[in-house]
Amino acid sequence: MTEGRHVLVADDEPNMRRVLAAMLESKGLSVRAAADGAEAAQALGERPFDLVITDLRMGGVDGMELLRHVQSVAPRTPVVMITAHGTVDTAVEAMKSGAFDFVTKPFEQAEIQAIVAKALRTAELDSGVGRAAAEDDSTRGAYGMVGGSTA
Repeated sequence: MTEGRHVLVADDEPNMRRVLAAMLESKGLSVRAAADGAEAAQALGERPFDLVITDLRMGGVDGMELLRHVQSVAPRTPVVMITAHGTVDTAVEAMKSGAFDFVTKPFEQAEIQAIVAKALRTAELDSGVGRAAAEDDSTRGAYGMVGGSTA
């Protein structure tokens, strides 16, 4: 995972916040934990985040409301939804609403780490940090061939 990135974790379960924060910090990420969606929305107003991980069901501002808020204030920030109450319909609704991914609890540590790495890489490319490299690759042709001679 990319070190120095900032991740916002919103979950109303203290143990889940601690587990996610510890796991992400062990990979070099800076984590801000929020006890609910309202606290997470406030944190988004204080600084930009590279990724938001939120529980779907929380008291007050839930994960879907937080997703819509993130899209309005930081539309390029990926949002990963996690829930213990996952159904296919809920996952489809979250993805149609713009969630980057949807994970059901309990999840494997490797699964969430892979999703986080993919989300951060996607955000990096979308933000322009990796855009120059992507655009450079696109000018090389479909097979990565490089050529610029007049011959």
